Amino acid sequence: MSSTQHVLQNRSDQAAQTLAVAFADDPVMCWIFHDPATRDAQLLAFMAMATERSRSVGHAFELVDGDGVALWCPPEVHFFTEAMGLEFYELALTSNGARTDMVLTGLSEMGEHHPEEPHFYLANVGVDPGSRGKGNGAKLLDRVLGTCDDEGIVAYLESSNPRNITLYERAGFEVTAEIHLPEGPIMRPMVRQPR
Repeated sequence: MSSTQHVLQNRSDQAAQTLAVAFADDPVMCWIFHDPATRDAQLLAFMAMATERSRSVGHAFELVDGDGVALWCPPEVHFFTEAMGLEFYELALTSNGARTDMVLTGLSEMGEHHPEEPHFYLANVGVDPGSRGKGNGAKLLDRVLGTCDDEGIVAYLESSNPRNITLYERAGFEVTAEIHLPEGPIMRPMVRQPR
């Protein structure tokens, strides 16, 4: 394990807060939680749910200083459980009202792009805005990508922000498609073959 990060065990609230701040201006999160008056609270609730799920499967990591978090899901484990899906639906409904079906339809297309073979799924990675540009995003990727290389496992993510594409490309990911979300931004599925 890198000396700069550790397995997230008991700090889920702080990790969710770090991710909520990191994704506050994310194009897809702003599309999902489109009401600025409620976005911060809904984004925090979503990140708390995602953080707990990743922690429960043993693949939530944070930088030692707490400025960044990566949420991974191991091969052959579905990140979104049925309970999470229902909780997310409630968040989406509260945020979107009549837009809910459109948002869920757009997001459902993402599932079609996951690799067929077993793979590590990067659900979220975020660095506090004040700590960006220092290599922290790459540090958060390194731990699981090293495992992918050692064990010959594919890694997969969906980039919700075009500014992150170069970070992922440097780590070996390649864009495999563009998902044009209805009345929204583009989501880019990316796959990394083991090295």
